[in-house]
Parts: sequence; structure tokens; C-alpha cells
Amino acid sequence: MAGSERRGPGLAARRAAAWAVSESEPESEPEPHGPGAAAATTATGSPPAAGPADSPPAAGPASRPRRRRAPGEAAARRRERERRKEQEALEKRRRREAAAAWRLLRPERCLRLMEVCADPGLLKDPGSDAWVKVLSSLDCKYSFEPQAIPCSITWRRNVPSAPSTPDGPMVKTEEEKEVLVLVEPEDFLKRLFSLTQSFVNAPSASQPDLNQVLPLAGLEGSSTKTYSLAVVGLDAYRRCNREQGRQRARSPGKQSPSSQPGPELAMTREEILEALVVLQLWGNTEVLFLDTWQEFGQHVSALTKAIAKRPYKRQLESQELPFCTAGAWASGVRVEKDGTGLWQVWKRQIQQFNRVSPATAAAIAEAYPSPSLLLQAYEKCGTEDEKRLLLSDIPVKSDISGKDRRVGPDLSRRIYLFMVSTDPDLVLDLST
Repeated sequence: MAGSERRGPGLAARRAAAWAVSESEPESEPEPHGPGAAAATTATGSPPAAGPADSPPAAGPASRPRRRRAPGEAAARRRERERRKEQEALEKRRRREAAAAWRLLRPERCLRLMEVCADPGLLKDPGSDAWVKVLSSLDCKYSFEPQAIPCSITWRRNVPSAPSTPDGPMVKTEEEKEVLVLVEPEDFLKRLFSLTQSFVNAPSASQPDLNQVLPLAGLEGSSTKTYSLAVVGLDAYRRCNREQGRQRARSPGKQSPSSQPGPELAMTREEILEALVVLQLWGNTEVLFLDTWQEFGQHVSALTKAIAKRPYKRQLESQELPFCTAGAWASGVRVEKDGTGLWQVWKRQIQQFNRVSPATAAAIAEAYPSPSLLLQAYEKCGTEDEKRLLLSDIPVKSDISGKDRRVGPDLSRRIYLFMVSTDPDLVLDLST
């Protein structure tokens, strides 16, 4: 107790001094930092002393004032986002439609869009079943309906349009410009004879009257069409009439005026060719001579396929590099790290020469599997003639005829010049 009494007055004095200082001139105490300060605050139950009331809080990222937006700025941003979304959706839809249209133009699908429209008069001949059978084997539609020109064939393309209905896609029909007209041999010779007679009577500088061969003056839209004529059995018809003429010559007394041959049968081959040239140059009309109805059906089939592939080829030509098309024949040969594929590259290089078949290129590549081996073989030759004819006796196996043939001296010479010549302007092919 005596010790505590001695400490009492000193402690009271120090407390009085502290209160005296705080009442005379208050000093700012440092703010507590760290977890110890937080614990002290909790223990005492009172927060640390705040600064003066008029001092602003310290600036920092959390206390940065937010910029006020204009009244219509949020709505404008929302409209811009919606516009961008609509534009992106429209662009995606256009790409899908373009891809769908391109798929329809592919060669394996474009034939399904075609429709062959034949005149019913083509079915009158007994042999017409042969060409109808060929037509039915195609992967396309065909119908028999009256045409503007009797015994003619036209083509239609049924293309699904982009906007489609809920029931199905809308189909747009396009008329093709090709028209194939079948002409009987007797009628064809009479028309050609009339055309040749107009040459004699008309002045030399005048245009021949082609309506005598193919009357198109009264047809609507004939200027935008491309016409071609097909004649089946012309040679057989002429042979038959020549034989009948010989029989009439043997028995002149039994002839009747109606059995006399017409002047068109006396036309020579040169006169017929002259009339065909006039049709080609002045009327852009091609004439095709066929022997059987089977050949006529094959011609219709080939013409249908060519018309069907026309949009696809036109689309390829409009591209920047139309020769770079998809397909195994146009793609390059992959060469592995171990050298696999180099032989195929060497064979394709040989095949790039003019008039070189895949079988010929394969035969040369098998005899000399690389360009270096071919150069070594040239070095072993003694004379220039021996070098030029080094490849001429290599046998080539033909898959079509089954007969073996040779590479030949011409191709052997061209490959030799290509391998050893240093002249960039040297013409390898003498036939060009």
C-alpha cells in the first residue's frame, strides 16, 4: 500500500498534464494502421478521431465521380447495338442463300433442275422410242407439249428462288435459248435446194433469205434464240433414192409423172456444204447429221448436260482464279517427308507437255523415276541423236484399245530439249 500511495501522485500529475495540453491546443493524432489498430478500436468501442469536418475525402479509384450521360445517349447506344445485330443477321442470311444457290449449280445437282420440252411430233416415227429411252435415263424431267416450231426441242430450268413459302420453296422457271429442230431428210434437201436457188437469183452483196430453210419471221423472240438442225438418216435416204433412180432407168416405160425424182436429189455434196456454210455464217445455225435415232438421243443428252452446267461454268469464270477449281485433278500432289509423292509430281510434269496422255507420262516416269536419273541417262549417251531418241522406244500400254504403242521420237525430242536447253524462248512443239 505504501508503494501504491507513492505512485499515485505521479500518475495523477501526468494525467492532469495530458488534459491540460488537450484543452489548450489540440494536436492531431496519427491514424491507426494495420490489424492492431482495428483491434484497439474494437476494444475501446469508439472509432478513431475524424479529421476536420470541411476536409474532403481522399481521392481514389473507388471514389471517382461517375460521368453523367446525356438524356438520349443510352437509347442511341441501344439502337446502334440492335442495328449491328440486324446487319450481322442479314449478312449471315445472305451467305447461307449464296451457299445454297452455289450448291444447286454444282454439276452433280444442276441436271435435276432441267426440263426437256419436246414436241409431240417427234413421236410419230417408229424409231423414236430409242431416243426417248436415252432421254428417260437422264436425271432430269422431260415432257411432250406443242412447241412454236414443229418437231423441235426446248429446255427449261426450274430454279428455287430465295424467298420461300411455308409450304415449300418457290420455283422460278427460266427459258433457255437453245432450240433443236428435227428435219426430215426429204424436207431438208428441198429447203437447201430453195436456198441455193436464191443464191443464183439474188445479187452477190445481198443477204440470203434463210427463212426458206427455217421459217422464223413470225415467231416471237426468235432473235434471242440459238437454233440448230438435226437430220436423221440423210445418207440412207439419198442412197435409197439413187437405187430407185437406177431401177427407173432400167425400166423407163413403167415410170409415172409422180414418180419422177425432184431436183433436190440432184444436189452434189459440194452444193450441200456450200449451203451449210451460208447457214452457219449468216444465220448462226448449225446442222448435225445423224444416222440413227439412238445417236439423236445421245446428242439430246449431251446438249442437255451442257446447258445444265452453263451457270456453274459461268460462275467459275467470274472468279479471280477460275482455273483453281475443286477436284482431285486440279489439286496438287502431297509430298511426304520420306519422299512419297515425288514420283506423282514427276509424272504430272511430263503430262503437262502438249498431246501427252496419262498413260504415256506414267510409262516415262516408270522408266526414269526422277529427273536426275533422266539427266544421268542423257550424259551416258554418245551423240545428240541418241539423246533425242532416248525415250522414243518406251512402250505405252493403252487401256482403250489394248494395243501397245511407243512414246515416239517427237515427244522424246521435246522432253530432251526441255531438260537440257538454256534458251527460255525455245519452241518445243514444232506443230504450233
